[in-house]
Amino acid sequence: MSPGGADSDGRVRIVHFVTGGGSGATRVVVDLALGQQAGGVFRPLVLFRKKKNPLPESVARQLREGGVEFRFVRNCWPKWCTVSQLERVCREYAPRIFVAHGNSEHLWGRKGAIAAGVPRIVHVEHNIEKYRLWRRWQVARLAARTDLTVCVSNAVADHVRALGIGSANVRVVLNGSDIARYASGGRVPLAQRGQDVVMAARFARQKDHATLVRAARLLADEGWTGTLVLAGGGKASHRRACEKLVSRLGLGERVRFAGYVSDVPALLRSCRVSVLSTFYEGFGLSLSEAMAANCVAVASNVAGVRDVIRDAQTGFLFPVGDARALAGILKRVLAGGEDVQRIADNGCEDALARFTIERMAGEYDALFRELA
Repeated sequence: MSPGGADSDGRVRIVHFVTGGGSGATRVVVDLALGQQAGGVFRPLVLFRKKKNPLPESVARQLREGGVEFRFVRNCWPKWCTVSQLERVCREYAPRIFVAHGNSEHLWGRKGAIAAGVPRIVHVEHNIEKYRLWRRWQVARLAARTDLTVCVSNAVADHVRALGIGSANVRVVLNGSDIARYASGGRVPLAQRGQDVVMAARFARQKDHATLVRAARLLADEGWTGTLVLAGGGKASHRRACEKLVSRLGLGERVRFAGYVSDVPALLRSCRVSVLSTFYEGFGLSLSEAMAANCVAVASNVAGVRDVIRDAQTGFLFPVGDARALAGILKRVLAGGEDVQRIADNGCEDALARFTIERMAGEYDALFRELA
């Protein structure tokens, strides 16, 4: 390797640091790294912080097949152990650019990269986080040493600016994913799909599975015959709380806890509606994917989601925590009709135009070229 953060062939070395728990931020990083490895300008290394929920093997296989190097750092306490591991990796790999994705990875990642003397530091804010005062102080100090803050939606950018935790250079790059994979095989009309409702999201404090379960109880009371499919991993404690609610409401045979699903596109193409019930959201990647699969996307009316869905045009929004309002929307969507199909079609076209990997990767690469 030549000095200055570049290989002998001129490819710029770049490190992405993100949680290894399989969140939306993880998926964005994997897509970016695969694109950079294939593009010939950057040489990516992906660092995952180990979590109790391991990195899905399908993700690791995708990186290996794409020729992307990846490693893990331990999730230690006190956190200086994690920071010291990051510093050692940065000194060994000598990247020109270090990109820290998500909270709290952007704290420990930037500290390690700064200690190692990495020339360019990038902070990617993936969510609308509720920073406590002492954490805001930490982030503000790091912002002064950060060259670029990227926000995954306009709502996240507004939040970052309001808290004063971004660098002097704040940019917005809307999230993207492999939209073509979700749209492959052509559009399946809603009338040819079953009555199942799906929510593809990890179990976490941020997500509001409980409101969706209560809405399912209301639907079942009115004769709905489908199944609620809850796909995704996450914290065992939050899943157990949801399971208890399902049992208490007598929905044991009507709710399927699917866990990690390897073929989400096939699942989405079999359902009429995909729900993201949440208390706050940076973007809502699962919504854009549902739209691409020609599902009707339904979500809590929170700031980040409004960058994805235009209410009653490309999907539907409901008040946070309002199970009755959600049940009313689901009843309308499951009944079908030309107006509902038109909204699904609008959503699909919007997703294919606005939320592709290619658009997202191109915008990130343009920013990284500016820094390099």
